[in-house]
Amino acid sequence: MFDFKHAEYIVPAFAITAIVFAGMIGFSLNHARRWRKRYEELTRK
Repeated sequence: MFDFKHAEYIVPAFAITAIVFAGMIGFSLNHARRWRKRYEELTRK
């Protein structure tokens, strides 16, 4: 059933996808942290 003919294409594609998803999650969390800090600074005044 699995002959791994296309593994040389599939495995790097999965790796690239995982790296991109991790980058997007990291960017999103960092961005949310910055906006939360900015919001807290503005609401203290």
